[in-house]
Amino acid sequence: MKSIFLVLLLSTSSLFAQKAPFAAQSDLILDLSDSVLDGIFHHRLGFDRCAFERNVWLEGFGSYRQRQSTSERSRYHNWLTGILGGFNYAVSCDNYLNFFAGASWGEIDIRDEPPHFDTDSILFGMTWERLCENRFFGLAIAGGFLSQKRTFSGVFGSVKEEPQGVFITPELAYSCQFDCMCVHPIFSSSLRYAGFFAGDYQHRETLGTLYVKERSIQLLTLRGELAAPLPANCFYLEPYLGFAGRFQFDGNHIKGRLSLEEHSFSDGIDNSIGYGFLGFRASERCGCWDLQANFEGSYDTDCSWRTLGELTLNYVY
Repeated sequence: MKSIFLVLLLSTSSLFAQKAPFAAQSDLILDLSDSVLDGIFHHRLGFDRCAFERNVWLEGFGSYRQRQSTSERSRYHNWLTGILGGFNYAVSCDNYLNFFAGASWGEIDIRDEPPHFDTDSILFGMTWERLCENRFFGLAIAGGFLSQKRTFSGVFGSVKEEPQGVFITPELAYSCQFDCMCVHPIFSSSLRYAGFFAGDYQHRETLGTLYVKERSIQLLTLRGELAAPLPANCFYLEPYLGFAGRFQFDGNHIKGRLSLEEHSFSDGIDNSIGYGFLGFRASERCGCWDLQANFEGSYDTDCSWRTLGELTLNYVY
């Protein structure tokens, strides 16, 4: 009886020890959400715009994150890149709808946990944008299918780990331009949700294979920034800085089966992270063509730094 209890105790302890694969999934959800939605509004304050315009656009985006060895989530890095395309038109004066679709791919490389995860997704979504003099209101929603894959070969045989499921991320955005000082600063804020829902996959553990029954990740991000637009003829430059809070209210708890025993455990990771960021946006219009770019770097309270960027080409007709 004591030996059985010891085995169960060791099994459960091994689950607590391997935080990194579960923690990396939370970072991936956030990075994918930020990469897709950070540059999705095409009529935010400061950019040139035409009433009743219609345009088609193509965007490339990318993100890279590295967690240091002092992080509670262990040490790993992940990158992703992708492409989006869409159609944007005005339904009335200063009211715009935007429909888009695309895909992403990348990997998560965890220290002392070979091999890496390959990640890919199929994405689609829409936005509504409203301009009202010096104020902007935006509503965006994106979603699709997200898959992560890696294969292990060891003493317990081959394990194919494939957490895959539905990904969804809506956002509410607001910005206001102040008629003061020479640069007319723009304050922007957003509230963004990101969710990932997977289940029925295998995860390699120290004493065997954990069959994960339920795994969901849900995050809220509250973001505020201040920008200083610097227009110059057809070229527009907007440096900005700000702070954001990330609150994970689901995803630390995992249910699964290991060695014919049901287990329900927490990965022991802090639910809240704050991070500061610094970046710039740029735009240049030449006839019917409009090129927009965004680059941002950030550092968070759990010892990770990240860079992300988007480059968008618009054709107005």
